[in-house]
Amino acid sequence: MQKLKILQYLAVYAPAWEYGGVVTWAEQLCEELARLGHEVEVFTSNAGLNNHPDIPVNQPVIRNGVKVTYFKQEKGMGIKCPDMEKAVIARVKEFDIIHISGVWQRTTAAAVKAARKEGVPVVQSLHGALSPYSLGQKTIKKILYYLWQERFNVTNASAIHYTSKQELEECRWLKLSGIPFIVPNGLDTQFWQPNLEAAKAWRKFQNFSEDDFILLNVGRLHHKKGLDLLPQALAPLRHLNWRMVFVGGDDDGTKAKLQKQFESVNLSDKVVFLERCEPKDLPAIYSAANLFLLPSRHENFGNVVVEALACGCPVVISDKVGLHDEVADSGTGWVLPRVEALWTENIRKLILFRSKITEVSSVSVEYADSTYSIKKTSLQMTTNYLQTIDKYHTKSEHG
Repeated sequence: MQKLKILQYLAVYAPAWEYGGVVTWAEQLCEELARLGHEVEVFTSNAGLNNHPDIPVNQPVIRNGVKVTYFKQEKGMGIKCPDMEKAVIARVKEFDIIHISGVWQRTTAAAVKAARKEGVPVVQSLHGALSPYSLGQKTIKKILYYLWQERFNVTNASAIHYTSKQELEECRWLKLSGIPFIVPNGLDTQFWQPNLEAAKAWRKFQNFSEDDFILLNVGRLHHKKGLDLLPQALAPLRHLNWRMVFVGGDDDGTKAKLQKQFESVNLSDKVVFLERCEPKDLPAIYSAANLFLLPSRHENFGNVVVEALACGCPVVISDKVGLHDEVADSGTGWVLPRVEALWTENIRKLILFRSKITEVSSVSVEYADSTYSIKKTSLQMTTNYLQTIDKYHTKSEHG
């Protein structure tokens, strides 16, 4: 396979974990592409690195085999990073392809313009940012910005990367000219796998018994995640032996609202809120849980869903999560509309008949490894890079 020089251009990168799943996805993709023999370089900002003073800015460092430059963020609306923009303008010709993850980011336009000028193809990952749900938040502001800047960025991409069939379908109305392709977010299944010893230790540390049925949600606490469905859905089950655990930081006041909701239905003693943690601590938590819950209002993919499955934790998700078709078809979980009574009944059955959880658990680990391993998805991404480069230059040669 042809070895490529790839520039990954995005506003935030590991270890800025507070920015969510895109950061984890990007790190794992870049590191696996490097292991496959490609020359991968990352241009990003130092946003989210306040707790990492050891990471230098404006000079390259090697992070797990990948050359990364964290450019200094300047004050201003959004992530403003002039030095990052200057760097891509100066060096864009050195790369075979530019992969941008940055809708609604001020830094994106400089990379698109530079690539267009120097004849370098661009792949743009949308990560759900142009979905109807996303556009429905701060609608006027986003429409104005789209017309002013973002339309130029996405219509000048040579290819558009979608993470799921749902995301592709949601964006058809935009009629983007770039070649569409689907590659799911991958993960390191050597890391994300069941860890029963660590799970047992985590339960003990949290004062949970082996018999407690652990319901889990991992990720930022935000209105979009639809977690406000859970207090009312779980209220009729208060007499059963379960605990609900949330792991993640509070983005918009959702935590306080949830605490009040659980208190209002007398479930406070059954609910635990834990702060966001490093990825290294999560396999033990997923492995300790019996069932992962994500009643999201919208999710273009759902990294946490794949993480849970890889660790042997079956899932119950809403039909608004990007992976809902895949979960239903693979038999690795249950997909429900956002109707409280349906969630109540489904969770009740699974708590009472745990053998079903055991059956699905073994299937989910195998499915995650065969479908979402970072090696497989990185090979898929490489194939699409090569096709994009070939079609871009063929088109250029023919005017």
